[in-house]
This record gives sequence, structure tokens and C-alpha cells, in this order.
Amino acid sequence: MTAGARAFRIEETLLEPAAIEPPPARHALFIILIALAALLHIATIGWGDLYNETDSQYAGAAREMIESHQWLLPTNDGLPRLQKPPLLYWLIVLSYKIFGINAAAARLPIALAIVATVALTFLIGERLRDYWHGFLAGLIYLCCCGTFLLGRIIMPEQIFSAFVAAGIFCAICGYQRRQHRRVWFAGFWISAALASVSKSVLGLVYLGAILLLLALFYREARLRFRGLFHWQYLLIFLLIFAPWYIWAVQNFPGIFYRLVNNDWLNRVFGNDDDVPRLQFIGMHFGWWFPWIFAVLPGVIFAWRRVMRPREIEFADALPLCWIGVISLPLLLIGQRQDYYSMTMWSAIALWGATTWDRMPRALRIAGVAAIGICGFIIGMLGLISLGVADSRSQKIATEIRFSAWHVLHGVPAAIWQTLWPMAFIVAASVVTFAGIAIYLIANCRPRLAAVVIAAAMIPAGLSMIDGVARMAPSFSLANAGRFLNERLGENDEVVYEGALHQGSSLVFYLNQKFFLLNRPKDDDALVDAYPSDVALDDGAFLEKWAAPNGVYLIVQQSRLGYWQKLLTERFHVYHQVMTCGPYVILSNQL
Repeated sequence: MTAGARAFRIEETLLEPAAIEPPPARHALFIILIALAALLHIATIGWGDLYNETDSQYAGAAREMIESHQWLLPTNDGLPRLQKPPLLYWLIVLSYKIFGINAAAARLPIALAIVATVALTFLIGERLRDYWHGFLAGLIYLCCCGTFLLGRIIMPEQIFSAFVAAGIFCAICGYQRRQHRRVWFAGFWISAALASVSKSVLGLVYLGAILLLLALFYREARLRFRGLFHWQYLLIFLLIFAPWYIWAVQNFPGIFYRLVNNDWLNRVFGNDDDVPRLQFIGMHFGWWFPWIFAVLPGVIFAWRRVMRPREIEFADALPLCWIGVISLPLLLIGQRQDYYSMTMWSAIALWGATTWDRMPRALRIAGVAAIGICGFIIGMLGLISLGVADSRSQKIATEIRFSAWHVLHGVPAAIWQTLWPMAFIVAASVVTFAGIAIYLIANCRPRLAAVVIAAAMIPAGLSMIDGVARMAPSFSLANAGRFLNERLGENDEVVYEGALHQGSSLVFYLNQKFFLLNRPKDDDALVDAYPSDVALDDGAFLEKWAAPNGVYLIVQQSRLGYWQKLLTERFHVYHQVMTCGPYVILSNQL
């Protein structure tokens, strides 16, 4: 009866869980997950204009790199932008070279990073448990509000998160496989180096701290991860990480101190721009919706069954160490911004998938019911906001809109009104699919129920992306840039009043450099020490305004009264040519 069977080697049975070829279902689930990620993030990269702040700071700097052929020095309006290493700029430049300079090409590297992180989350979950666990973890990461919203912002965080996840995957493969272990460990160091070149040396710090914690708790981890500390791996890391910093120090004396003081030290000790701790925690109930409500009952009422404190396996400990290394410094001592936690979202997805599998049926139903209630509340708010209610409800709706208007930093009421109908799409999707999920849980189909919850977020997520695109005119000067490009003559000039980062979309959309009027002294602490010929004060600006060539001034509407009075008294001419969201364009030409 045993003829033809072979004995597996010890490394195949103990160190290599993939001793048997995976079934076709595994490949199908992986392909479905990647295709869904591509549909949600790559297919939507052309929706809406780029916002001010980080969107246009990175996209505009990549554009100026192409125009100036300065591949090591990112600039915004000619001013050095050295806050972060240049990997993201290079990726955007590559995308521009292939697809042209446009908003979709600028967003493409971010979308690919999200897809890569989803794939790596699947692979890590598969390595730790099985392919169904990886599929569920990938769905949780992909189909949460935070991924739909923060995953569209052009910033290093998504690239950084993808390389951190790649480092974790390489470490797990090296841990489980004696064969090719050196190759996997080399992959770990390459991932750590690329993460560090995309954002900061925290890429190595995070990965090293996670493995150190695992080594403290597990003897096997200490033995197998010992091979990571070899001088050849360190040399690989330095060859990738060090060159740009060496170049920056040589060309910008004192920049290393400024980077440490303004980035690394602030990350540890925090600064005045930190998001308050309770607000930071509260925001993550929104970023991780709906999954946080799905697993919260199990965490609260069945934590011993979920956490298994007396028998925490390596597969349980890795996501917990990953979450702890990143979240505890953010909550206790570090600098807090809402998007800093994205690096641990893969770990939360892995932990959420484990929690969902271990929860009792009644608590799963309670969690899905909570999701359905949230969807019902969203729908009721949308209904009230549209005025389909009595006068008292209408008053409540007005207060809600007024509060939300301030939270969104002055979104015009008309745009806010257009966003509310999307609440019905979100509500209908969440409530309908939550009912289906409850039915499946009652019939002992918890994993299929989780897939249904994820399906509820597809129309909701697309609505969020569309909503962000609709709000772009209030947070971008794209329309102003297009308007001016059609009218600027060879000697005409553009002046923007305010901080560069607040009008950074001009860097991307305007086809020439512009002057900065009354730029705050603390606008950019990393480049203030370097001379600039784009800064103007009121006196220098008025001299330009009196010249015969055309000058266009972009000011916020709150400053309109000041400039109307000043220009009328000085020149007896005041010409307003365009309104763009919260900004107004003035011209010295009739």
C-alpha cells in the first residue's frame, strides 16, 4: 500500500510548509485579489486633479527633475526639496517618461505600491497559515476606507509600506526555508534599503525591531535570524542607502543635521503639528472601517479565544510585533500624523483575518450587525442632509454640514452637498451586504461572509474615490494653472501669495516658474538657509505690478479686501479675472 510514496526531508516537513503543490483555488484567489486591487487603484488613477500639499509637491518635483535634468535634486518652483530621499521622485519620473506628464502617471507608482502590498499581504498570510488566510488578509487591507482614501495621496508612505512588507516576507521565507536562505536574507536587506531610500532609515529600524522582538520570544527565530547579521548584507544596504545622503551632504552643507533635526528627531519626540492622541485613535475607526467593527466584539468579549495568551505561535506573534513596533512609538512618544500607521496596516489585516477565524458565531453576527447599523446611520445622515425630513431634522442636518465644512477646511457648501448623495450608495451597499453576511454566518460560512463584507466596500470605495475627485477644485489650483497657461505671454509673470506647500499644485499645472509673495519664514525649514530669487515682499511686488508686462496675482479670498484696497489706492485699477475654489486671480492688464 505504501509503494511509490516517498519520505519528506526534515527541512521539507518542518521548515518548508509548501511541500505539496498548491491547488488551483489558491492561484484563482490570488489572481482575483490582484485583479480587484488593479481595478480599484490603477483603473482610477486618472480621476480628479492633484491636490495641493504632498500630491503636487512630489508630482511637481518630478516634473522639474525632467525639465532641469537634475536627477538627484528634487525642487519645487526651483527651491530644493530635500525632506525625503528621491526614490518616489524617480519612480514618478519613470512613469512620466513612459506615459507622459499627467496626473494619472503621477499616481501610477502609488497605485502599483498598493497592489504590491496587497499581494505581499496575501503571500505573508499564506506563509503563516494557508492561502485562504492570505486571501482574507489581502481583502481586509484592500477593502478598508483608509486604503481607498490615503492610498490615493502621492507620498512615500505607500512605497515605504510595500518595501517593509517585502522585507517581512523575505524574512519569513528565510525563516521557513533552509534552502536559498541566504538569497531570502539578501532580499530582506534590499527591501530594508529601498524602504529607507523611499522615506528614511526607519525602514531598517522597523524591520530590525520586529525581528528582534520575535528573536526574544522564540528560540528558533534567534537561531535562524542569526544569519541576517553578515557583513555582506550590511554592505548591500549601504551601497543602496548611502550614496544619495553622501551627495546631499557634499552639495548642501548642514543638510544632514537639518534632516535629523526636522525628520528623525521629530519622529521620536514629536512636534507642534502632531495629531492629538485621541484624535489619532478615533481617525483609525474610520480608516479601518468596516473591519474594525467586524472583529471588535471578538477582541472585547472573547479575547482569550482570539489571542490565545498561553499558546501564542510564531504566526500569531509576527503581526502583533509588527503592530507594536510601529504603533507604540506613535501613541506614546513619537510624531503622529494620520498616515504614519499605514506601515502596519498589513499586520492589522493579518491579525484581523486570524481574529475573524477564531471568533464565535454569535460575536461574528454582532460585528456584522454593527457594520450594518453604521451603514444605516450613514444613509439617514444623507437623507436628512438632502432635506427629506421635518424642520427639526433639517436643523440637525445644517449643523452636521456646518461641522463637516469646518473639518474639511472650508469645502464650499455646493461641493459638500454634491458629496452627500454618495452616502446613499455607501449605505445601501453596506446594509445589503451586511444582511447577506449575517445569513452566511448563521449557516456556518464565515469566510464567505468576510468576502461579502469586502464586496460591500467596492461600490463604497469607488464612491469615496469619486468624492475625492469632485472636491479637487477646492483643494487644487489646477484650473488656475490651465487658465493661466492659455493667457501667459513670453514676458508675463505669475505671483502666488502664501506658503509654497499650500499652492504647490501650481508647480505641476503651471508651465512656468512663479514668484512667492509674503512667504512665511517657517514655510520650509530645510531650504530657508539657501538663497532664492522667487521670494517677494509687498514692495517688490508693487514694482512688478507697475511694469508694462502682464502680472497675475493669486490670493486667497480672505485677502481679497486687502489687495483691492491697496491696488485701487496705488494704481486706481483693480481687475479680478477668475475665481478658483478659495482663490482669486487678479491681473494688472485690462
